[in-house]
Amino acid sequence: MITKEAERLNQTIKESPEYRNYLTALNRLKENQELYQAMNVFRRRNYELQSYDDGINRYHEINNLGLEFEKVLRNPLVNEFLIAEQILSRKMTRVYEMIADGLELDYSYME
Repeated sequence: MITKEAERLNQTIKESPEYRNYLTALNRLKENQELYQAMNVFRRRNYELQSYDDGINRYHEINNLGLEFEKVLRNPLVNEFLIAEQILSRKMTRVYEMIADGLELDYSYME
């Protein structure tokens, strides 16, 4: 039963405007491979900076990264994609939270 509901939810997500907008923006961006690759370098480096968990404020490093990739980030195709990605990611985060709401799972082994 759970897997059937998951399949239905998957299909609903695929048909959602958020996902369709994301795919459209992604495909438009991929038409310019050089731009797509440059954006992915930015995304990878941004992710790495934000993933460090050593207590250091990385504001300046992230700001410098934004300045380094300013030309790429100002491109309308990149902007359109990043906005669509952010909207979809927030929606998916909310879906995951709703699925897990009220579930009691034991993660004490991770402490």
